[in-house]
Amino acid sequence: MDEEARLSRALGAPVAPKRDARFVLAVMRDAEAARFKKASLLAVLRGAGFAAAAAALAVPFLGSASAGGAALQSGAVGAGALLTLVLAWRVMTGRAAAVRR
Repeated sequence: MDEEARLSRALGAPVAPKRDARFVLAVMRDAEAARFKKASLLAVLRGAGFAAAAAALAVPFLGSASAGGAALQSGAVGAGALLTLVLAWRVMTGRAAAVRR
């Protein structure tokens, strides 16, 4: 029985219909799957942000042998700023998630 038929039967019935465990479990499974997809996407994006920040931090050290200390200093400052932004974003999204709960 589809959802439309279930709703029309429930609205037209004089008493509440019996609980259908299969329907309840299907709704719970769908909600959990949607929550897992969202959580896993956010985890992948956070990991990608950390990887980008770490790569940006490693690049100046690789180029420091030939370019000297100026490139190392400017690159380290830029990479540190990027890492700070990623960490601040993570803290703020964690706090927003805690507020929503």
